[in-house]
Amino acid sequence: MKIQIVEKLNRFLNENKMREEHEVVYLLVELRKLLDRERESCHKDLYSLVRFHADWSVHTRKDHITSAMEAIMTKIDDSIDTYPKNGNIDFLLLPEFRSELTQLLGEYGLPCSFCKNDDEWLKFMLALAGVLADQPIVNPTPNIAEFRYVDIKREGIMANIDFCGKRSGQSITLGFGL
Repeated sequence: MKIQIVEKLNRFLNENKMREEHEVVYLLVELRKLLDRERESCHKDLYSLVRFHADWSVHTRKDHITSAMEAIMTKIDDSIDTYPKNGNIDFLLLPEFRSELTQLLGEYGLPCSFCKNDDEWLKFMLALAGVLADQPIVNPTPNIAEFRYVDIKREGIMANIDFCGKRSGQSITLGFGL
């Protein structure tokens, strides 16, 4: 069964450029199936960020926070005072997820050029941000009440963070246009 999923993904990735929301959702759902098969057969639970994003893409809100996602959200929280320290908002492009996705696709010999090329990754991220828009991650850290991408019609990538705890009542919207 795992081989059939890999064959379907190979065909799909060769025929599509990962620029449309439906392409991104299909990719993530099929990868989630592959990871579930891997967990069933080998008792391995690898690629936690790919699994998290696959789950997030099909839920209206994400309130079950994995340790991998909590670590990333804590890193984001630590990098923001009132504004991002050093003006760095690269986290909006999900570099850890990109790395894990590249590794997973490579492990199965699947095409991953969209992960390795910065321009193609940006196009993938525009589609993914569209999928995830208004589907918040809820209470990922003690200081973040909600993290959500905002739909800006593929004109860039924007996210909103609502704080709680010591910064309760504060929020910040970060992003960039194309």
